[in-house]
Amino acid sequence: MDRNTVYAGVSVVLAALLGFSWGQGRGGLAADEPKPMTHDVAVVDMVKVFEKHKGFLAKSEEFRREGKEVQDELVRMRDAGSKLAEELKRAKPGSSEQARLQQEINEKTGEFQKYQKEQMERLQKAQNQTIKETYEQISAEIKRIAEDRGLKLVLRFQEENLDSKFPQKVIETVNRQVLYQNGLDITEEVLQALN
Repeated sequence: MDRNTVYAGVSVVLAALLGFSWGQGRGGLAADEPKPMTHDVAVVDMVKVFEKHKGFLAKSEEFRREGKEVQDELVRMRDAGSKLAEELKRAKPGSSEQARLQQEINEKTGEFQKYQKEQMERLQKAQNQTIKETYEQISAEIKRIAEDRGLKLVLRFQEENLDSKFPQKVIETVNRQVLYQNGLDITEEVLQALN
């Protein structure tokens, strides 16, 4: 073999080896190759966090008790008004007793409505404040965990099965943002940190 043929053969082999090694270590991906997954994304089931957050559950129980107390007071006020209405029925038409009872019923009705409105607004405002504070606490904990783990994105996720008995739940489930996740859920970690 002459020298030029040997050089040509060696050049072809070197070019093939160089092309192979370049192809193995290249940074770009072909369109049909799967993209490598990075774990800088996580999901949190916020409904589950709220449902199992001990501080939020304690406050919710407190609101339930306060709501029951308000309801009991409203029932007491209603019953007192009913007694006055019975007395009014027995009062002589056009008498001063009838006028006094009617005046008292009007006052009690006004007190009832005012008390009901004030208490419902007070409880609603307190509940909204508790939800806001709890959300801020949860968000801060999610941020801390995300920064500790090097996560760049945490999405809201709700793991729920379709239940055809409740059409609104079906719509909510179909419209959820995260349709599938595997191993990205940090909900339990968030709950452990909060509780």
